Amino acid sequence: MPAGPRIVFTSNRGADPNKLDLYILDLETMEIAPLNTGLQPILPQWSPDGSKILFSVIDIWNLYTIGADGANLTQVTDFRSNNGDWSPDGSQIVFQSDHQNEPEDVPDLYRIDANGENLFEILDTPDVIDYSPRWSPVEDKIMFISRQTGKDEIFTIKVDGSELTKISDSGSPVTGAVWSPDGSRIAITFGGFGKTDLYVMDPDGISNVVRLTQNQSTNNSPSFSPDGKQIVFASSMSGSWELWMINVDGTNLVQLTDDVYLDAFPDWSP
Repeated sequence: MPAGPRIVFTSNRGADPNKLDLYILDLETMEIAPLNTGLQPILPQWSPDGSKILFSVIDIWNLYTIGADGANLTQVTDFRSNNGDWSPDGSQIVFQSDHQNEPEDVPDLYRIDANGENLFEILDTPDVIDYSPRWSPVEDKIMFISRQTGKDEIFTIKVDGSELTKISDSGSPVTGAVWSPDGSRIAITFGGFGKTDLYVMDPDGISNVVRLTQNQSTNNSPSFSPDGKQIVFASSMSGSWELWMINVDGTNLVQLTDDVYLDAFPDWSP
């Protein structure tokens, strides 16, 4: 597969609409190709070098990787684990898991070597949900969402479990947060009652805020382009789940997919 600008995403556009799989959208040709994992993958994340894709599998809730060419499907975890992200050098993976004390426990944060070895618990708060970790591209810390204050807010923590810091104070629950490739901006989604909007801001959670969407729909799963100038995201604004793209200043909203399928969880290739 050519190493041009690509977006990996989850869709049910295969032969069986009840089955999910991963697909790659080539932004130069607008052609969509399946990866044929044979699993039920969600939440794909490109490796930093663009050679692999990390994903979660629903029902069994394990982490897997697969080559960007569809080869070398590899299981990373054999316990309940979800929502993984790569370290900047691709050697480790951060993820959420409740595997230690299930079913009493709720998701905590872990990291593991990309080969499935050396599991380390970063944060353990048995009574509080901590989820959706994203490894900083430029610092040795993790951004994640937690209910430690009673509602879903953004926190950061060092990868060794130190320096827990709250960085957002939103009026509505945060539903997602990701770093820009250079770490200078973050994109977040928050809202409620089936309506979430997309914003970009500085990593302090309060400076230089730009609202990108303002509609009565759900907008989620943002991912920056490699140059940080655009964001791809999933939205229901057209009446079905499609992929959309927008500049980080809120201009030039473009619909990338327009079909009867569910298209979700996009991630832009490095």
